[in-house]
Amino acid sequence: MSTMVEVNAVVRTEMLDRVIHMLRGAGIPRMTVIPVHAIGRGVDPEAAKLSVQEGTQYADKAMVQFICAGEQCHRYTELICKAARTGRRGDGIVSVRSILGVTKIRTGVQGPAALQ
Repeated sequence: MSTMVEVNAVVRTEMLDRVIHMLRGAGIPRMTVIPVHAIGRGVDPEAAKLSVQEGTQYADKAMVQFICAGEQCHRYTELICKAARTGRRGDGIVSVRSILGVTKIRTGVQGPAALQ
């Protein structure tokens, strides 16, 4: 059984279309996109907003999540970086973590076949 990983990428919202287009073109059949607030030192000062609720500056970002075969994650990470890179502070981050298993709720199919 092939190892599976979850890839999480936090990217600038204005780069999201490029990231999604590149991932779809590379064969990712499904992904989740979540609007998020990035806080901390990596926030681009030109894009920063002040949040009363969070008590700090933040920047609107998008988190893209998907599961893939472990042997493909390096390729996808490189594609995300290429699509999302502006060269400015706050371009984002990509993280990868191991997945123990995946089950498609509708059919009960498990493992890598559930990702199709």
